[in-house]
Amino acid sequence: MSEFVVAKVEIEETAATIAAEMDYLEAAVDAIKSARAKIEQQIRRDDFFLTTLEPYEIPKDGSPVVKRMCAAAKLAGVGPMATVAGTIAQEAMEAMAAQGLTHGWVDNGGDVALMLESPATLEVFSDPGSKTAFALELEPTEGIIGICSSSGRIGHSISFGNADVALAMADSAALADALATAIGNRVANPDSLKTCFDPLKGLDGFIGGLAMIDGAVSMHGRLPRLVEAEHNAERLTSHSKMSSPRFIGPYDQCSEVRT
Repeated sequence: MSEFVVAKVEIEETAATIAAEMDYLEAAVDAIKSARAKIEQQIRRDDFFLTTLEPYEIPKDGSPVVKRMCAAAKLAGVGPMATVAGTIAQEAMEAMAAQGLTHGWVDNGGDVALMLESPATLEVFSDPGSKTAFALELEPTEGIIGICSSSGRIGHSISFGNADVALAMADSAALADALATAIGNRVANPDSLKTCFDPLKGLDGFIGGLAMIDGAVSMHGRLPRLVEAEHNAERLTSHSKMSSPRFIGPYDQCSEVRT
């Protein structure tokens, strides 16, 4: 068994934190590169795939990565690029799991794919000015799950809503990413918290969700217990705006997820 490390990887626009035994990191990095290549190939074929904010017909000749994005987007009613960060995280986790990984995570800018053998805590980042935050107390999982977030007030992702944070937990990070976007799009004001989950209730693979705006919170489904956590900006996965890819590691802290 090799050393468990928390490392960071940046490849073009992708900035991810990978937590796993050292022996699995190469598989995760290779999977990120491969997923990006397949997505870029689809964009070159049809740039509408990049720009549409509506579900995109699953291309018969598309790669499994592109088909996964389109399928998740269709379920949530969003564009395929709303799933891109979660999909890349999912691909990286699956690559490590295929080589024997049983405990670890990939945090792609706040969109997390994880598999846990022991409890962990995931901070939900929503207020850059606060020293505290709330977190999910995660239990061991039976396989890979996804926990992803969206916001209408922070970050660079497109959102039609005003949520401080919208979070989704699903049986894959691709679906969780799509669902977080869909939830966030429906949060315009505190009153909309009453209905923001309605179109998604009962959706196959949707474990639970949370939405917050102006101090008001709405929850749906089966979410882990919420606890208060100390916010540490150094734990967040953010891009350093490097112009060329590089791999950095090991790091002794992870973005958001902590054991």
